[in-house]
Amino acid sequence: MKLFTTTAIGLALCATGSASIAGGLDRATFNSSLLYQTGTYAELSFANTDPDVAPTTVAGGAVFSSAWEVASPFDTVQVGFKTDLNDKISFALSLNSNPFGVDVDYASFASSVVPAVSGLSSLRANLSGKALTAMGKYQFTERVSAFGAIKHQTVSGAADVTVPLSAAAGGFVDGNTTISSASDVNFIVGAAYEIPKIALRVAASYESAAKFSPDVLLVNAGGFNTGPGEINTPDVFLLEFQSGIAANTLLFGSIRHAKWADAQVYMSAPFLNAQLSDFDDSTTYNIGVGRKFSEKFSGSLSITHAPSDCSGVSLLAPTCSQNTLNIGGKYSIGNGAAISGGVSLRKYETATSTASTGSIEFGGNTLMTMGMKLSKSF
Repeated sequence: MKLFTTTAIGLALCATGSASIAGGLDRATFNSSLLYQTGTYAELSFANTDPDVAPTTVAGGAVFSSAWEVASPFDTVQVGFKTDLNDKISFALSLNSNPFGVDVDYASFASSVVPAVSGLSSLRANLSGKALTAMGKYQFTERVSAFGAIKHQTVSGAADVTVPLSAAAGGFVDGNTTISSASDVNFIVGAAYEIPKIALRVAASYESAAKFSPDVLLVNAGGFNTGPGEINTPDVFLLEFQSGIAANTLLFGSIRHAKWADAQVYMSAPFLNAQLSDFDDSTTYNIGVGRKFSEKFSGSLSITHAPSDCSGVSLLAPTCSQNTLNIGGKYSIGNGAAISGGVSLRKYETATSTASTGSIEFGGNTLMTMGMKLSKSF
């Protein structure tokens, strides 16, 4: 199975384009653009993501109401600061309120489905994280640079699922649980090649996996601690590029591969360390163009494609291959200050999940993210 996740768009408009990432628990991900801002720079961004994901039909004749959405909206706030320590070394900090997570709930309509879908009434999961990233860049020459980062991430959440207590028990226990806060540290390394005259920059980076071991607490047993579970985030390989292609016009894009097949979610030992996810590796492609229309206003347009298997998806992740249109604009206020805004519109292909009573089809699923960023160069 897969846990359903979505992601916020990036609002580094015009210089790097907006981005939309899909796969595993991803919501907002690392890119190197903050390190390559000119001089001392600060930014504050906010994005709201509203998924429209609901079942449409069930084998056997049951029809789901489109109003019964299973995925909840979420917000992402990000703060970034970058400065040059000298003509070779730059330093940056980034704080992200929601870099990964999941939020699904079937309980509100499960009892209305005829025929009933086994296990649907106790299908609920909520998981959220926070990340603080400290980054550094060394400029070897005008064209060659290297960068690295240390990322401290924290995760917490809750889940209501039915899993066996033990092989000998021959039955199931109430899996209504909360997950205590847990943290881990991972790292990022990368390098870039630039030709400033044509605004060309190609950056490649690697982000290491992270492993969290939160305590799993039983809600209906007074918060009894069943021991640590396990939540993982993957190794990530990222290629970013941009280049001027005409006066005041920039081509940009990225390819991101995340090894989610090696990064799953597990319950604690009394639940037999049951694996709650079955993520697949994800590869996301993004390409777009930015245009400076005047000294005050710039805009960007990009498309994102993330292919995946649409058969046998989990009720926890009833989506598959997606295409996304990202539109953004930036207005320079003056004195180095600017305000940016953007919208991301995503369309999923029809996904099919197989339950005990037959297949369930999720068609016409969409997602919309709207965001805003305030930035200041000093």
